Amino acid sequence: MVSTAAIIAMFFTLTLSTILPLGLVLYFYKKERISIKAVLVGAAVFIIFQILTRIPLLQYLSAQAWYTELMSNVIFASLFLSLTAGLFEETGRFLGFKYFLKDRLEWKNGVAYGIGHGGIEAIGLVGLSYISNIVFSLMINAGTFEQTLNASLGSTTAAAIKAQLINTSPLLLAVGGIERFFTLLIQIALSLLVLYAVMNQKPIYLLYAILLHALIDIPAVLFTAFYSNLLLVELIVLGFAVLSYIFIKRMKIPLENNTLD
Repeated sequence: MVSTAAIIAMFFTLTLSTILPLGLVLYFYKKERISIKAVLVGAAVFIIFQILTRIPLLQYLSAQAWYTELMSNVIFASLFLSLTAGLFEETGRFLGFKYFLKDRLEWKNGVAYGIGHGGIEAIGLVGLSYISNIVFSLMINAGTFEQTLNASLGSTTAAAIKAQLINTSPLLLAVGGIERFFTLLIQIALSLLVLYAVMNQKPIYLLYAILLHALIDIPAVLFTAFYSNLLLVELIVLGFAVLSYIFIKRMKIPLENNTLD
């Protein structure tokens, strides 16, 4: 049986990874009259530059012997993966603002873009999988899991999924949602930094965004690899999220008045 606490934790993560981004769109549309186009461009850029470009490229490279050998070094792997994530996503942000939102370069639309970018990431990477997890868990508890899925998934795969859902702690299941909330704040802050680069024609800030993106990703990869300390990793992400929130708030007036130098 999957515990009630585990199922509640799954719903909690599902809420933070799907309903929260959609709720933020509605909230900022009502309060700030954000551009829905900015939200959609943010989501599209993530899909194009990450899902359709970077990930297939990494999958292609993973079939190359020389790449596999290089990636066996955890430090190189963390640097490479973090830098490429920053390069693809931040370049996409820059192009999105410069060519598709050039008539909507405002703080509120930088926030909207970040919600779209971070929101589709949360939905695609976490939300959809948690919908499946919840459905499977309810089937396990109802006693219909094996008879429904053994034929389509195979008994071995179905048994592995069932064991994972039964044995994963509720805390671990809830952490996914908390991390998505932290990451959403970070994605909004990075969007505002790139927005500043476009508004003031200072491409150097695009480089800063790429490096910051990598800096945020690197510790999580390294600490996970060397220490396997989930709490420490989440505390690092929390720290970046708090700094991101402060940055988002402080950038509102300067970006609205274009008073940054």
